Amino acid sequence: MQNYFRSIKFKYTLCVLAVLLLGLFVAAVSSGGTSPFSSALNFVLSPLNRAAEHISETVSDFRAGFRSSSRYLEEIESLQAELDEYREQMVDYEKLQQKLASYEEFLGVKSEHSDFVFEPAAVIMRDGMDVYASFTINKGTQDGIDVNMPVIYGKNLIGVVREVSLTSAVVYTVFHPDVSVSAYETRTREDCYTEAQNSFSLEGTLKLMGLARTTPVVAGGIVCTSGIGGIYPRDLIIGTVTQVVNSESDISAYAVIKPAMDPRTAVDVFVITDFEDKAR
Repeated sequence: MQNYFRSIKFKYTLCVLAVLLLGLFVAAVSSGGTSPFSSALNFVLSPLNRAAEHISETVSDFRAGFRSSSRYLEEIESLQAELDEYREQMVDYEKLQQKLASYEEFLGVKSEHSDFVFEPAAVIMRDGMDVYASFTINKGTQDGIDVNMPVIYGKNLIGVVREVSLTSAVVYTVFHPDVSVSAYETRTREDCYTEAQNSFSLEGTLKLMGLARTTPVVAGGIVCTSGIGGIYPRDLIIGTVTQVVNSESDISAYAVIKPAMDPRTAVDVFVITDFEDKAR
């Protein structure tokens, strides 16, 4: 038996069987329309193909989401730009309203005082640490501005020019100790003058000095410039009396005045460059 397995006949039989099996395998595979190598390769690589397909789908979804996010970001940026534009327009509108209000007040003063010569100006700088609320305007000597020219808003006195350069000027307000204005109370016609002190300036008020203890001036009285001295024209409104206080050191009294226009809020003002009774 062992000799048979070693014989040439047995070996020939094995070769025939191998060829037949190979033919059957090739026939079976060929009937599917693919080569044996391709089928084997597909079988081995099919898990990798499925993984690649999954990754491709995931990347496609991510790209779609990324494009969507980018579009949203663009829309947000566009809306933000529109909002910023609207805000700028609102700021311009508010400035225009303030300027119109200032000019309306100016027209009222001009109709009552035809001798007044004005120069409009805008507040361009303030010192937040300044107790006296001094500010800088955008007009100077090239615009006809000079020291000691009164600064108003409508009929209300705000202050006076104390420093001036070619293109700007510093205005001391009625809260400043260096600013004292000859005045009178409109109901009683009593003459007096203003005086600023730190404690009052911090509260946004000033003192009306030169009153007798028996003064008829009472709270609610209107105080105006008297025109004495030639720096401030007559009848500019300084403020309203809030209380009258008897002096503790003598027989005089003083009144506390609340300015009609708070200099700390002024934006657009007018400088009176000339008037009929101005000191020359």
